[in-house]
Amino acid sequence: MHPLAIVLTTALVSQQPPAAAASQGWFQQTEQALMDAVAAGDRSAWERVMDDTCVVTGEEGEKLTKAEFLKGLRPLPQGLSGTIVVRELTVQDVDNVAIVRFLLDESETVFGQQLATKYRNTDVFKRSGDSWTLVATHTSVITADPPAQPVPTDGWSKLAGTYRLLPDGWSFHVVLRDGQLFGGRDPNALRLLIPMSPTAFVLKGSLGEWLFVTDSQGKGTRIVNLRKFEPLVWTRVEN
Repeated sequence: MHPLAIVLTTALVSQQPPAAAASQGWFQQTEQALMDAVAAGDRSAWERVMDDTCVVTGEEGEKLTKAEFLKGLRPLPQGLSGTIVVRELTVQDVDNVAIVRFLLDESETVFGQQLATKYRNTDVFKRSGDSWTLVATHTSVITADPPAQPVPTDGWSKLAGTYRLLPDGWSFHVVLRDGQLFGGRDPNALRLLIPMSPTAFVLKGSLGEWLFVTDSQGKGTRIVNLRKFEPLVWTRVEN
């Protein structure tokens, strides 16, 4: 589904774009209005723009028809609020097709907790008489390092060591420096392991989680690295 675009107001989409060429101003207004309509569950704004053949590809890879997307479009539940702004919009005009690319800058409040997420969006419009209709939209989340969580660190020395993809694959080195864990395949280019819990981390600048499995004494025995939702297991071989 389209990313959760949290907004406070609903805008209407102009139905009279220029016929001669793809107008960046009209697309900017239209895309912002569509984002605004999501929070209120305003299906009419989307219905005016979406072609009957439109396919929506969401940030998690789901593919929806126009009917499926509109059916799932509902007002935000109580406790959620925020804003989303369309930025960096460009229009590539190719004959009777407009390819519109932009950044979605989302600020979100979920039961008092503040979240900020950015997405890249690509929309494809086709000319329909004197107007444009949306035939495809694709959203991808922009990955970013999460903030470190305050967690107990007294057991981290037992996580340090060398782990390997058995039987004879790469090695992953984990070291403790100045109270922080660092990891990487190259001992001379280790990166910060950002804590989410005492044994769960995100490697700075990379996608996926690093989950340490420990024995009864708290010593790391292996790491389950979730790479694009698939587990890659590194087994402790040293220290």
